[in-house]
Amino acid sequence: MRISTATARGVVAAFVAVLLMLPATALASDGATGGNDGGGATYTDAPPADAEISLTVASGAWVGRATRIRGRSAALAGRTVAIERRRSRRRGWVPVASVRVGDRGRFRARWRPGAAGRHKLRAVALTASSADTTQAEAASAVKRVTVYRKLTATWYGPGFYGNRTACGQRLTRSTQGVAHRRLPCGTKVAIRANGRTAVVPVIDRGPYANGASYDLTGATARSLGVAHTVRIGAAVLTR
Repeated sequence: MRISTATARGVVAAFVAVLLMLPATALASDGATGGNDGGGATYTDAPPADAEISLTVASGAWVGRATRIRGRSAALAGRTVAIERRRSRRRGWVPVASVRVGDRGRFRARWRPGAAGRHKLRAVALTASSADTTQAEAASAVKRVTVYRKLTATWYGPGFYGNRTACGQRLTRSTQGVAHRRLPCGTKVAIRANGRTAVVPVIDRGPYANGASYDLTGATARSLGVAHTVRIGAAVLTR
């Protein structure tokens, strides 16, 4: 009886140990994540490794105005994707929206930019912290969007042609550029007006009247269809 009792106790102890190990084993085997270092939600389902995500967004947007974002991924139907934004290589990806992919593999979201400049957008399947790029198992191609801020601009040229600008460049009828009071010479600025766009450098100082933020050279004004003081879209691209 002593041998039988000891044996029975050993069997029971082993059985209890196995039961205690089952939850941990199940959690590790399905790829679940119990925490999110990025401070966001916890995601439990890993997407297919070969999931493809397409993303469509306009190349231009406005500060404070909602921009429509559309995408598709048949493999992620019923799952959630995050829309992420990045300003430069030195900064990480920041989630700006999350949306559930419909049964037909399509999704839509809106993004309201808070700052002008050149932004990058992508869609990422939520598997772990979407702010950690090493965890992005399925992501769309990166889309570049120029975000403009509405400002007032004037233009100049006649009477100044042949003179040197504050940045040391000789102003001619074909000179492309803008004048700004503070931006360093050579800074690239994207200008949008009348449905047209141009990327030009800062070549001069001004303007100092009409409450304007930029003064377009004659050549830049003509390329944008500007003939008088107008409201434009402007985005500083480099400093």
